[in-house]
Amino acid sequence: MADEEQYDKYSAVRDALQKQEEEQKSKRSAGNSHKKKTSGKKSKSKRKKKKKRRTLSQRIAGLFPQQGDSVFEVFRKMTFLASSMVFIVCLALIGKYFWENHQNAIVAEETQRIHDSVIEPERKLPKETTESGEETEERYELLESAKNLLAVNKDVVGYISIPNEPKIAYPVLQRKNPDDGNYYYLDKNINLEYARAGSIFMDYRNYFDDMVENLDEGGNPDGTYKRTFVNSQNLVIYGHNMHDYSMFGALKYYTNNETYYDTHPIIELESNYMKYQYKVFGMIIVDVEDETETKFDYWNTINFKDETEFYDYVNEIKRRTIRLTDVDIQYGDQLLTLSTCNSTFTDGRLVVFARLLRENEDLYEGCTSTANPNVKWSNSYYKWHKNVYDPDAEFIPYG
Repeated sequence: MADEEQYDKYSAVRDALQKQEEEQKSKRSAGNSHKKKTSGKKSKSKRKKKKKRRTLSQRIAGLFPQQGDSVFEVFRKMTFLASSMVFIVCLALIGKYFWENHQNAIVAEETQRIHDSVIEPERKLPKETTESGEETEERYELLESAKNLLAVNKDVVGYISIPNEPKIAYPVLQRKNPDDGNYYYLDKNINLEYARAGSIFMDYRNYFDDMVENLDEGGNPDGTYKRTFVNSQNLVIYGHNMHDYSMFGALKYYTNNETYYDTHPIIELESNYMKYQYKVFGMIIVDVEDETETKFDYWNTINFKDETEFYDYVNEIKRRTIRLTDVDIQYGDQLLTLSTCNSTFTDGRLVVFARLLRENEDLYEGCTSTANPNVKWSNSYYKWHKNVYDPDAEFIPYG
């Protein structure tokens, strides 16, 4: 009996000790878990702190290949760097393009403001006559708008505009120098500043109301002018084909928009002394490097030797024009040729032709157009297109 009581006491003590030991284990386990969580947080915090401590130069250096990098890592970094450089260069070029276009627009708006700041009186100075009725030389006065533009650049010879939007409205410059006359204004604006859009300029070989001042009886300038040369029979004017349709960029509408001619058949061209209007009658695309039988050096005919040469020229335009018009052409008509680049050929040109409005002629008579069903192209066009031009097809020539 005593042994049983002693055994029961021993069991109670043992159970108490086991319970106490289990409680201690539970506490240690909870403590260890808390320590792990705390240490985990601390290690993460340390890593974050380490990342924050990295300097900008260290981060930049990390973009470049370093000693110990694997081949794949070196290739990845080099590809990233090359791509980044291409992106930056492209971004810079795009920015430069839009900035230059913006600057060109500012100059164009300013020159248009200068030109439009005065209202010219409607006048056409008559020839003076003597008491016997004999005519003397014509006397011209300098337009007020021309005075303003000549104050900016002495090479201004006129102002060209094609009404209605998209509108063309620019001063025309001319450098009378055979060495660089047809290149000087390719990359300069009216202020003689570098400009990718350049200026609208006339062929250096042209004469367009070239004047000198008349002198009074005392040998002093009397404020009027007289021509020194007869105007050229074909005025050739050049301008860049800008992608934003500035300069002569809008001329492309004549060939790729069938309704554009209907609202833009008239070109207005002022000299520094007179205002003229021209009717558009042809629009062609030509390869200026063409040396085959389809060669057409439209820019090299400034004057015509005779009636035959004149009609050969205008009928070649009619064969090549993208759209046929009902404007008639007669020997003696002064022509106006607007030339700009075109991407159809490597050295392609888009050219618009017009002739001077005749005295007392209706401004819009004949200004209708239809697509030319038999266009004559430069031979290089037929490298990529089937030659469907029929030289024997019905053709109604001018003259």
